Amino acid sequence: MTASLTGKNILSLEAGHVYAWETAEGVTGNILIDPGGSVARPCTLEGIPLGDMLLDKNVGSVENPDPDPKLRRAFLIAASAIFQEEERQGRLPEKITRTYW
Repeated sequence: MTASLTGKNILSLEAGHVYAWETAEGVTGNILIDPGGSVARPCTLEGIPLGDMLLDKNVGSVENPDPDPKLRRAFLIAASAIFQEEERQGRLPEKITRTYW
């Protein structure tokens, strides 16, 4: 099955950058990327972290994963896409689009 993800940087704060994302399956959310560009957390539109789940790209694993497998999977895909674009561009991207299986 092929699916896609789109996202964009919607807010820059002292705490980091907020990205709004959506999958083709209709799962939506927001991710806060810390100022150092290495930690992603689910958040509100205002950048307030939701729950304890986070992904530290330096460690390479999710801490405190959300019990909802759809949300957890979509979060991982969105965070990974943002981090990959950051690596490719040398900075956090304004927009992301990914196709995945």
